[in-house]
Amino acid sequence: MYNCKAFRPLIGMVLLALLLSGCGGTTPPPTEPPPPPATDTLPPPTEPPPPPATDTPPLPTAAPTEAPLPTPPATAAPPTAVPVLSLSTTAFAPEGDIPTEYTCFGDNRSPDLTWAGVPDDTRSLVLLVYDPDAGADLGASTSLGFAHWIVYDIPPESEGLAADMPTGETLPNGALQGNNDFAKFAKPGDTFPGGAPIKVTGYDGPCPPARHRYTFHLYALDRRLDLPPAATPSQVLSAMEGHILAQAQVSGFFTPPR
Repeated sequence: MYNCKAFRPLIGMVLLALLLSGCGGTTPPPTEPPPPPATDTLPPPTEPPPPPATDTPPLPTAAPTEAPLPTPPATAAPPTAVPVLSLSTTAFAPEGDIPTEYTCFGDNRSPDLTWAGVPDDTRSLVLLVYDPDAGADLGASTSLGFAHWIVYDIPPESEGLAADMPTGETLPNGALQGNNDFAKFAKPGDTFPGGAPIKVTGYDGPCPPARHRYTFHLYALDRRLDLPPAATPSQVLSAMEGHILAQAQVSGFFTPPR
């Protein structure tokens, strides 16, 4: 027979183990973990995870724009250009050949003349037509050359002279005509080789021994000359001295027929 007293301590230990393991009893509720100890230090910031690698190239960075240039200050408008005195004719091209009808071998007609750009303070105009290729040995009375036509005290508001101006001391617009250099060799009523009358006071055209240049020269003056009619080239040039405001010219050439 077993001795029960000898197993009592063993039985007690078994029963205690069964109680602790939940045999025949309820399971004790789980316990929450104790809270972390309170601290005054904030947790260190965490860096965001790096972006996933892609094969797309980065967008180009825009180049910095240049600062706009400063606007220059407004300047005053330039002064209005002063008109330039001009002279022209339809009888021949500038530096061209003068037709025979305007010479001593033809009708001895004066060509038409037109001018523009007369200065506002002009008081009179003077027209001189001369041959610079003819000197004193051919009868020139001034250093300009042989005088073929002299018109002075032309009204400043006039715009030109028509073709075939008449002989005589006064023109229809009130201008005066001087004596040209043919006055040394002829008198009014004499004729040129072509049969045209010599005017002397007025226009007498080219009549050279060879090809010569002829200049039509217009002067704007700040005064009237107030010379008598039929003045000589020297008288007109002397009265003009120091009073020229502007000038213009047109030239042509004439070769006498053989």
